Amino acid sequence: MSEVWAIIIGGCLLLIVYGIVSANRSAKRQREAREKMLPYLEETIATDRRHHLFMSDGRRFMDVRILGTTDPKLGQSPLGDWGLMLVILLDSGKKAFIRPSSVRCIEEA
Repeated sequence: MSEVWAIIIGGCLLLIVYGIVSANRSAKRQREAREKMLPYLEETIATDRRHHLFMSDGRRFMDVRILGTTDPKLGQSPLGDWGLMLVILLDSGKKAFIRPSSVRCIEEA
């Protein structure tokens, strides 16, 4: 009876491994197909340049400098857990903290 269970468990493990390998191959094929149509760029937001930020609620931050992001440690903010925040420097010299999910578009100024 123990041989039957060993065969069943071995078969399940074999199916799990097959599923993982199949999913990885499928994801690789999809990525390669996307890269043929539109290549990936190795660019990111430059902190030494000025940007225009367009928010999802319609607000605009024009000609601001992106300083970086905050460290989303629990209990870091006195207002509660706000998570990761984008820090920008406004023209007035003040800093603004924005949730990255509320930014719709970032354009170089």
